[in-house]
Amino acid sequence: MATTSFGVVFLAELGDLTQISTANLAARYDSPVMVWLGAVLALWTVAALAIAGGRGLLRVLPISVITRVAAAAFAVLAVLSVIEAVRG
Repeated sequence: MATTSFGVVFLAELGDLTQISTANLAARYDSPVMVWLGAVLALWTVAALAIAGGRGLLRVLPISVITRVAAAAFAVLAVLSVIEAVRG
């Protein structure tokens, strides 16, 4: 479970704009440890909110509904991305 979570987050975040922004901050300011600390704390906070939110959702909705809603949301985002790519 931990390996899967690590892999998903690692791959998702690798090319994310927040990681590029973090690299820019590290290059701009001469304090890479503080930039790293801020980025780690922010990621931990977001992960904690996602975990708490997911646990809360499970209290009111079955996992199958949550999975279907998430799949539909990602499908809509994919269609919007394709439309934007085609339009230029």
